[in-house]
Formats: sequence, C-alpha cells, structure tokens
Amino acid sequence: MKPNRNINHKTSDNSPTGLSVFSAGIILGLFLIFSGCDKKDDHMDFTPNFNYSFVDDNHVQFTNESNGEYYSMIWNFGNGVIDSTIEKRKTYIVYYPQSGNFTASLRLTNYYGDNKTESRSINITTTDLVISFSAVIDQDHPNYVHLTNTSQGTYDSFKWIYRSMVVENETEHTAYFPYAGDYEVELSVNVNNTDYLHLESVVIEQDDPNIVTNLIWSEEFEYTGLPESSKWTIETGTGVNGWGNQELQYYTSSQNNLMVDDGILTITALEESFQGMDYTSGRIKTENKFDFQYGRIEARIKMPYGQGMWAAFWMLGANNSTVGWPECGEIDIAEMVGGTNNDNTCHSTLHWDNAGENAQYGQSYSLNSGILADNFHVYAVEWNEQKITAYIDDIQYFEADITPGDLSEFHNNFFIILNLAVGGTWPGNPDASTVFPQSMQVDYIRVYQLEK
Repeated sequence: MKPNRNINHKTSDNSPTGLSVFSAGIILGLFLIFSGCDKKDDHMDFTPNFNYSFVDDNHVQFTNESNGEYYSMIWNFGNGVIDSTIEKRKTYIVYYPQSGNFTASLRLTNYYGDNKTESRSINITTTDLVISFSAVIDQDHPNYVHLTNTSQGTYDSFKWIYRSMVVENETEHTAYFPYAGDYEVELSVNVNNTDYLHLESVVIEQDDPNIVTNLIWSEEFEYTGLPESSKWTIETGTGVNGWGNQELQYYTSSQNNLMVDDGILTITALEESFQGMDYTSGRIKTENKFDFQYGRIEARIKMPYGQGMWAAFWMLGANNSTVGWPECGEIDIAEMVGGTNNDNTCHSTLHWDNAGENAQYGQSYSLNSGILADNFHVYAVEWNEQKITAYIDDIQYFEADITPGDLSEFHNNFFIILNLAVGGTWPGNPDASTVFPQSMQVDYIRVYQLEK
C-alpha cells in the first residue's frame, strides 16, 4: 500500500498532465491581464471631428466627421442651440443672427461612458438681427409711453421689460410710468433660446396728477415663516359647502401650504389626503385687522395654472359677519380660473345683494401670448365714490358705476382675502392634465388712500 501512495503522489506533482494544468492557469491569467489592458485602451478608440460650411453670412451647416466606436453626441453651437443625438449622419443648419466669434463643439460618448470633445471657432461677420424699438411719450398723457418693436430679422419671441413689468409679444404696447424720473425700457428678443437685448432711456417729466400716493397699508413679506398674525388670520377647514362653492381642498395652517420666504408669500395647493379631503391649500384674510373704504389696492402676483385651479385676490365687506353674503358686497380684484384655454385670463367681478339674491357684474382680460403663471403681474383696483376700475399691469379692463342706490354695499369698508382653491363650481374638478403642486406667489400688497 505504501509504494502505491508514493507513486500516486509523484504522478500528481510531476506528470505532464499536472504541469499543463498549472501552465494553462498562468497563461490564462496573463491573457486576462493583458486583454483587460487592451480592452481599456479600446475604450478611447474614437476621435471627434466635424466640418462646417457657410450657407450664407448667418447660416452655418455642420456635419459630423467623427471616427471610431462611440454611442452618442452632444452638439453645442455656441449660440444657445444644443442638441443631443445618436444619429451620426445628422446634419444641422444653424442660424447666427449677430456678428461675433462663437465656439461650436461636438462631444462624443462611447458605450463605456468615456467622453471626447472637439471645438471650433465660428466667425460671423454680418449682423442679420437688428433689435430696435421706438418709445414715444403721449403728449396728452405724459405718463404713458407708446412702445413699438421695429426689430429686423428672424426671431422666436420677444418681451418688454420695465418697472418690474414683463409684457410678451406685443408689437405695440403702452407703458405706464406714474412718477417723474429716468427709466430704462428693455426689449429682449429670443432666438434659439438666447436673449438679445436693446435698451432705451425714457424721461418722465411729471408725476401723474391722478396717481394715488397716500400709502396707508402694505405687506411686503420681508420675513420667514407663516403670514404674520398681526396682519393676517389663517382660515382653516372646508367652510360651508366647500366655502360656498363646492371646493375640494382643506385649508390648513401648515407651512406646506402657506409660507413666506425670500420676500414672497407662496400659497401651495397639494394633492394629498387630509381630514377627509383629497387636496390641501391656504387661505388668509385681514378681517378685524385691516379694512378700508376707497383707494387703490394692488398686488404683484404669479398665478398657478391648470384645470381645477382657482386663485383669488379679493375683498369682502367688513360687515360680513353681521349681514352675511352677498349683502356685505364682494370686490374680486383678480381671479384666475385654470384650464387649457383659461390660464392666460384674469377676471374682475363685483357681487352685491339684489332682493336677497346674488347680483354680479364682471369682465376679463387675456394675455396675447403665454399664461399668467409665466411671470408676475400687478393686479389692481381703484375705487372711489363713483366707480370701481380694475387693471392688470396698469392696463384697464374693467369699470363699474357704483352710484346707483342698490349698490350701497360698495360704499362701506372692505377687508382683503388671498386664497388658492382646488375645484369648485366655476373651474370644475382637476383632471389627468392637472399638475400638482400648484402655487400662487405674492410679492407684495399695497393700499393707497384716495384724497377726500
């Protein structure tokens, strides 16, 4: 038995079969090491390259001429146009509206995530887009300036910017400057997601003699947290019959729904289950803290959008708790009732009592382009003993005579309300197109008293 064990041992260590297995293991390991190194080198086996040629002075054609194995490309043409693609043979004709040196680049990415970039300088010597406008002061009303876009060339959109106002795509626009001073009016023209600007100075020689200058109350939201309790009461719950309108939200005192930060009050509508309701939002009022009779009230607001959204900046008569609605009167300074064809429209409406029934009269204003959620707008009402007039960005779109005796409600004090409702009899319910969360953002509210 012993000799057999020795023979078996020698055969296992020294036979050609044992050696070949050992050698094969070494060779396989070396092969994997070197092949791995080769494979790593293969990661970068591609070269970005492209050609360009001028179609005319302001249009350039780009063609991909890259070599090697790569998966995707990112073109950056240096003028705001960027495109990601996997189409290697795709060509581009790119518009450069103004003269200058532009850096165009092509970035390649292979299957391993490696990147390489090639860049070229494009020299445009001719300006094709000339941005210009006229600004003519109205001789009869010297606080109004008539603006006309006289730009030449091809562009996608434009906007006027002045006094923190933004007005989009109105070729002719009348700007209002209530106070004397030097102002800048900016025309911003957009081409391929890049803005090109032109500025003009406007000198206003006098204050508007009709301007209301006696500021008696304001809320600038220069703090952080919930709306200040010295100025606002936070209303919570569902009210009676959904606040009288079959609304679907539960108003809360949570900072998730009401938050002041960075100078802005944000009222947020959320899709969430709370106290038996499917939505939450916020509502605040100045009742028993501030009310006034006659004057100008204005707020700078960015509205929400979408089916079922109902944002409101409005007032109720200070005697609401004793006489009820509609006998107390209601002044809707601005309401936004969302939906596909409504997100660009604001409404101003009066409600009053007519033999125990609600009577109302209102008008609306629609933007020429875009929606109210795109930018902040200033919504205002001017109210005196004869009439109530509503404005958006100082554009008058509503006026009502309140001298008849059956409109006595509008000669009492009123308090302020801000809220963002979800659903209700006017907007209807949210649907599959509605995006949550939605917000109503308020920059400031100011009240000016009229001279007696």
